[in-house]
Amino acid sequence: MPKTLEFIADHLPRVTVDDVVRRFSASIEIRDARAFAAELQAFVHERVEAVALPPSLEMPRVETTEQTLARKAAALRASTRWVAGETDIQRGRAAMLEAFDQPHNLPLADFARLANKSRQQIYKDIDARRLLALNVGPRGQKLPDWQLDPVKQRLTQAVLQGAVEVDNWTLYRALSEPLESLGGRSPVEAVTADSVSEVTTAVLNVLSIH
Repeated sequence: MPKTLEFIADHLPRVTVDDVVRRFSASIEIRDARAFAAELQAFVHERVEAVALPPSLEMPRVETTEQTLARKAAALRASTRWVAGETDIQRGRAAMLEAFDQPHNLPLADFARLANKSRQQIYKDIDARRLLALNVGPRGQKLPDWQLDPVKQRLTQAVLQGAVEVDNWTLYRALSEPLESLGGRSPVEAVTADSVSEVTTAVLNVLSIH
């Protein structure tokens, strides 16, 4: 039985003996008014239950909390997966190349010379996540020159070690772009010898790593 009719049937006023006497005594002979009232009540209940309501009039089903959350999550889920268009890819590539060519990003050979290290040692430091290197394919690798500063290099290494699943370009932007928590300065600008741990935490928070 539809929920609406079930609700109505269960909440119908009871048929009383007074109702029976007042309504039927003039037209029929009632031997047992109490029994007649009970039978009449059951008859009305059965007739209501037999009615078929259209779906639009049925009482809505009450959702559980889990069902409500699942329904809302489904409404937020796109029917098709987003795929970057050609324009988006080109724009992202252009921004990456522009950052890659910034003067502070040094070719590996130049960085090795200024750091007074061999190229082999720089490669080892990159592989061990002691140095941050940027790569755009066949153009080779470049390293931000701030890593020539011991304090900034400590910060960079700490971020590299704390965010092993994050790609280097994301780490580069997190380290070089202004943060509100650092008074609008970038982490590499704000860090001092005494604040490496604090600034590292600020960068990792931006990356949602806690």
